[in-house]
Amino acid sequence: MKYLLNTPDKKRRFIIFIGDVLLIVAAISVTFFLFSILKEHSTLKILKRPLKLYSIYLSIVLYLLMLYIFDMYDVQKKYEKLNLLALSSLTAMLSFCFIFGLAKVLRINKTTMVCLFVFYFVSIWLIYYWRLASRRFLLRSRGLIKDRILFIGTDQITPEILNQIKHRDYNVLGVISTNSNNTSNNNYYGLDVVGADKDLSDIIKSKNVCVLITALNKNLPLSLMKQIYKYKFRGVRTFDSASFYEMVVKKVAVKHYLENDRIPYYDIETFVRPTFRNLKRLIDLLGAGLAITILFPVFVAIVILVKLTSKGPVFFLQKRVGFQEKPFHLIKFRTMVKDAESKTGPQWASKEDARVTTIGKFLRKTRLDELPQLINVLMGDISFVGPRPIRQYFANIIEEQMPFYSLRFAVKPGLTGWAQVNYDYGGTVEGHIEKFQYDLYYIKHASLFLDLFIILKTAQTILRKPAY
Repeated sequence: MKYLLNTPDKKRRFIIFIGDVLLIVAAISVTFFLFSILKEHSTLKILKRPLKLYSIYLSIVLYLLMLYIFDMYDVQKKYEKLNLLALSSLTAMLSFCFIFGLAKVLRINKTTMVCLFVFYFVSIWLIYYWRLASRRFLLRSRGLIKDRILFIGTDQITPEILNQIKHRDYNVLGVISTNSNNTSNNNYYGLDVVGADKDLSDIIKSKNVCVLITALNKNLPLSLMKQIYKYKFRGVRTFDSASFYEMVVKKVAVKHYLENDRIPYYDIETFVRPTFRNLKRLIDLLGAGLAITILFPVFVAIVILVKLTSKGPVFFLQKRVGFQEKPFHLIKFRTMVKDAESKTGPQWASKEDARVTTIGKFLRKTRLDELPQLINVLMGDISFVGPRPIRQYFANIIEEQMPFYSLRFAVKPGLTGWAQVNYDYGGTVEGHIEKFQYDLYYIKHASLFLDLFIILKTAQTILRKPAY
């Protein structure tokens, strides 16, 4: 038993498993209670037959197995709420379908199948809320169980990692000095030096280390690498500093490579796959077409208001850089006075812009000025989700400081994006470099689930936080 609970991960899995068992028993109890009430007050024949209890016991075992198969006991995965609910539903649905398929073989009657359906429906919500609760009490800054982290050397990303994890479910033990780490003890960013590379094995055992973080661009000794791989295969999770930073912060640490003018190759195969690309385009077409149809009266009303309150065209066309750096015209409702940039030239957007008209302030605050971009979605210039399209003038300025900035043009720009829901407007070069790190994270990890989460998060942001 001691071996089964000798790491924080195993302790968390055990606690979550016990919670699952108790909640599934609770779901069975609720199901039996509802069934007894319906059976007593209903005249339906389908509820009069006796329950096949063996099928219910089989369903419990099958459900726990499905939770295991779909990594619901992988406590390191920080699922978003939508993904967590989808997984809870999927495991229950597949378990029910499996039992349904064996109904004739196992001689399960219709009464029992109805009972099982109710059981799985109740279980979905119990498992979902239990996962949320366990994440709160086991995996946060005041969590009961924390991962113990050991750094192997330090680099320029180390201070950012320390800043990000101080309020998370980690306990930093210190740093191992390495022969290849040429920094002095003063450059360990406040970390305690707990030993040298030859002490790694003893430190992992004595301090029960859960996570190893290696520094980037360090030629570690062969003997040290053998020890790292040895404990990696024994369950100690190992990351380089950039990968760990990306996992925790949900953005790519690109600007930390600028000192050496180097960057690793980033895999964007998700967008190359025809299935994902075509499905994303189909969703764009259906979504934009439906939205324009529903919002057509709003379009007409805004057209009239813009025309009556200021001189100039209703729509504002601005050249932006799109997929593979191809230019296109982004369509918006005009919110500024006519020829606003004729004297000032291109400027970063700001909160207090004297060029914005009265109705333009309202349109920007409610983001209704963005509605015509649905036409851009239909035309294929942009997608619903992706990096926000930028003007070539500003792209050139940013690329002077961020040589890898062109990576964001590997995908279509979007109405909204991962950077928009995680960072502010970013009306400076530094702000756009920060947003680029979020954009690159999206490009690396794109999925329909992530797209849906970004859209829902955008809707939440619009309702809670007005735009400029």
